[in-house]
Amino acid sequence: MKKLLALALSVMLLLSVAVCAQGMETTGAAAPSPAQAPREGLNKDIYVDREWSILNAKHDREVTITMWIPNSATSTMGTAIQALADRFNAEQLEKYPGKNITVVVEFQNKSGTLNEKLQAAILAGNNPVISAIGVSSVPLYEARALDLRQVFTYAQLQQQSQGMMQYSLYNGKYMLNPYFPSASNIIIYNKTLMEAKGVSMPDAEALLADPDASGWTWDAFKAAAKAVTDEASGIYGFATNSLDPVGMMLQQGGALYNSSVTELKFVGDERFAKGLEFWRSLVTEGCMLNPNSRSNHGTVIVSEFYEQKVGMIYTTSSNIVKFTKEAKDAGFEIGVLPFPKETQFFTNQGGSGIIILDNKPAEEQEAAAEFLRWLNTAGNDAYMCAVSGYMPVVTAAMDEEALKEVYAATPLLKTATELMQFGITSPQGKAKAACDKAINDYCKLIWSELDTSIDRIVKQVTSKAQYEIEANQ
Repeated sequence: MKKLLALALSVMLLLSVAVCAQGMETTGAAAPSPAQAPREGLNKDIYVDREWSILNAKHDREVTITMWIPNSATSTMGTAIQALADRFNAEQLEKYPGKNITVVVEFQNKSGTLNEKLQAAILAGNNPVISAIGVSSVPLYEARALDLRQVFTYAQLQQQSQGMMQYSLYNGKYMLNPYFPSASNIIIYNKTLMEAKGVSMPDAEALLADPDASGWTWDAFKAAAKAVTDEASGIYGFATNSLDPVGMMLQQGGALYNSSVTELKFVGDERFAKGLEFWRSLVTEGCMLNPNSRSNHGTVIVSEFYEQKVGMIYTTSSNIVKFTKEAKDAGFEIGVLPFPKETQFFTNQGGSGIIILDNKPAEEQEAAAEFLRWLNTAGNDAYMCAVSGYMPVVTAAMDEEALKEVYAATPLLKTATELMQFGITSPQGKAKAACDKAINDYCKLIWSELDTSIDRIVKQVTSKAQYEIEANQ
């Protein structure tokens, strides 16, 4: 039934005709200075032109638009976006009385629920004009999503964090504004414990300033984990609930998939087996407790980190505030780092972003564009991040007082945001979610079947991933 619905959606979206967008003005920007050029490196496909048409609201009558958001109205994301919508509505009413834009926020519980409802709503033609969607769902909306270069000028896109735009591009279209990038996977380490064991951890600021010169490699990481481990006392150098196959390849300069996730790039690449051997060795060499050794391992390792029985833990940046508080209460200091490299560092983006759908009247698209631009001003982005703990999409937001106060109280949040410079443009395709799950699940065989050879596990992972690619095109 799900495949039938997906097929019907794809056909109808491709055959339907987009509403002709009106009220568009050409807005350009001067050619960038040499100092700006590096910002184009990650997302250069966004910047193939420096001038394009921009949607602008006419304000010739009142327009009401609906925005869908996952989670609930009482969640951190929900309360923040509702407060911003209320502020926007008040400003509109004051500035354009009787001709104002009104944003109505509707909450759809979980991201999966929103995704299913949004696809069905598009088929029925009663979808909202603007919606949050999960980063891995972008390809599903290619036929209906507006290219957001009609919302942001070249200069405005330059002001966004390029490392946050890992999932924003699909087939050359800038589809997703990463307004809700809630977290990135990082290493949080017990600085006090590491120093007591004679381990000198890298300085994050030095690493950020010159990543090529950093010695924070897989070998250095394993050596640090071994130095801290004291199995007799129940202390392990490292803890995690899962491995990261995507990062495992990118940290070696490789990749799991091609850009459209229609082909497996790791087949025949010895770096895939090398990565699995590294992750297995953390268990077999005794510096990490086997994640499959207990059913509640993911929860227990957090408590053990608080109890100083874990030197380093692989977790999400959304835990930084909680970890900082617990460490302070327990009398130790923590630090954050990216997962170590072989040839390069990599940080991932998680969470949701915002799309605008083009099957609604032009006046609604224009209103949605104005609201999204308003959300992306530095002050409003800073407010969202200060309330929710999310990472800013606009770099200037980090200089706003609201966010500076948060970073002063929890400076590691700022460091985690700065680590997003190691983001890459993510491969995207209809098969990605299914392939990611299959590869993640089957790679865990390195721990559940310690006697099974890595080569055999690679074959099983490959077979399952190839099936998912063929089944999800």
